[in-house]
Amino acid sequence: MIDSTTLEQNTEIKRRHDRLREMAREQGVKPIQQVEDLYSQTEDFDVDEFLALVREMRQDDREKIDE
Repeated sequence: MIDSTTLEQNTEIKRRHDRLREMAREQGVKPIQQVEDLYSQTEDFDVDEFLALVREMRQDDREKIDE
């Protein structure tokens, strides 16, 4: 059985995903076809720093949902 809190959380997640898709469409963002396409975008890219940022953002999202 799904309780109202879970339903609200799922609704909020869907709303955020829909908004991201809308923003991507407005900005003309297209899916990445090949990982190699990312290489030329920045020379000072630190994959470990990026992954740490992604983990931090996901943790923040989890904490917001738990509130």
